[in-house]
Amino acid sequence: MKIGKRIRAYRKIYNLSQEQLADKIFVSRQTVSNWENDKTYPDIQIIMSLSILFNVSLDELIREDLEEMKMKISNNKANKRADIYSLIMICSTILASLSIGLVVALPESKLIWIVPIILFLPAVWSSFVLEKFKRNNDLKTYKEILAFSQNKEMSTLRENRNFTKLYIEKFLIVSCFTVLVAVICGFSILIVKAVVQSF
Repeated sequence: MKIGKRIRAYRKIYNLSQEQLADKIFVSRQTVSNWENDKTYPDIQIIMSLSILFNVSLDELIREDLEEMKMKISNNKANKRADIYSLIMICSTILASLSIGLVVALPESKLIWIVPIILFLPAVWSSFVLEKFKRNNDLKTYKEILAFSQNKEMSTLRENRNFTKLYIEKFLIVSCFTVLVAVICGFSILIVKAVVQSF
């Protein structure tokens, strides 16, 4: 946010200390310090008071911050959609894996294969959507995805990318996911066999 720098600059132009500025707009000196150090953001009434005090337009005070706020709002919406697609992918994969037990228990039924396929389709679709989301936002690593979701600065993370580490990380994630799916399938098969044998 740039408003803190602008407040400091205008305060110095008008030769005011933080204490003097705080007195003029009825806030504490610490509040002014927090604005100038980007720890907090002034509310709209304070911004209007500062605009009048410094004799500048609201646009002059918050122009660049508006673009940043719009970007954060856009990122938040994208993150919520990504969370939903991730949930769909996980639930679909788990349900498809659990349905494998039915396929093994009822091998004579040819149509039973449709169940895991249909249950797995949303996972495939969600994974494509998530990959597109990552590509559109230039996200490669888990740290980048996490930083993006928290609206943090991305440039340093992107500069420090280690592609060897990135490929190893992807391999490990895919391997762990595959093992987890295999375990769920095995668990499903054991349960269905136990149920069938009890009848």
